[in-house]
Amino acid sequence: MPEIEKLLDRKIGRAIFQYGMIQEGDRILAAVSGGKDSLSLLYHLLKKQRSFPIKFDLMAIHIKTEFRGGLDQMETLLKSWDAPYEFIEINMTGRLKPGRKMNCYWCSTQRRTELLQYAKENGYNKIALGHHMDDILETFIMNMAYKSELSTMLPVLQYDNYPHTVIRPLALVKEEEILKFADKMGIRSIVCDCGFDVKSKRKNVRKFLDDLADGEEFIKDNMYKAMSNPVSRYLPGVEARQQE
Repeated sequence: MPEIEKLLDRKIGRAIFQYGMIQEGDRILAAVSGGKDSLSLLYHLLKKQRSFPIKFDLMAIHIKTEFRGGLDQMETLLKSWDAPYEFIEINMTGRLKPGRKMNCYWCSTQRRTELLQYAKENGYNKIALGHHMDDILETFIMNMAYKSELSTMLPVLQYDNYPHTVIRPLALVKEEEILKFADKMGIRSIVCDCGFDVKSKRKNVRKFLDDLADGEEFIKDNMYKAMSNPVSRYLPGVEARQQE
């Protein structure tokens, strides 16, 4: 097994146990976009399914829109992995209300709704998403900058309005590590060609985060750990709110 594969396998296993992501008998729906992140996650979950002491069911699902081509390549890959999968096709532009413009957030919300609906109709209790450590840190920074709050994506999230749990087994894995693994495995990302939101704020935050780390990857590890280590004495207003 290549060293980078061992690294991802170890970090995914640690995240699963650290956050209690998978329990005996879980039925997990793995969302695959065709990108390196979700495909790398699926590869390792398939391996875990065969070797893990905890038994669970796994199904890959892709929400197909008019903005992604090249699915034959992904389908060939899924078959080579013996992955059970299904493609669901939706007309994304047809869902737009008059006067509204397409954007990445709205598109993502629509695809998430389809995932939840499929999970409900087919008895899946968990949905595995391919967000990694960089995604979580970027969301944390964006929420500070644009929402004035300390919050981010959670490794495990129980929905309030749905009987489903979202899990993010790549929470401890950096994007750079996924890139190395994908390159080693010959995984090629299927890129969205919608043309919308090409200058997104998230891309700016990603560059900021990479510049901050500047090759010292332990900085991202430290930032991730910091989210679970608030020192309320040195956060303005926190102690006052706790005493209310």
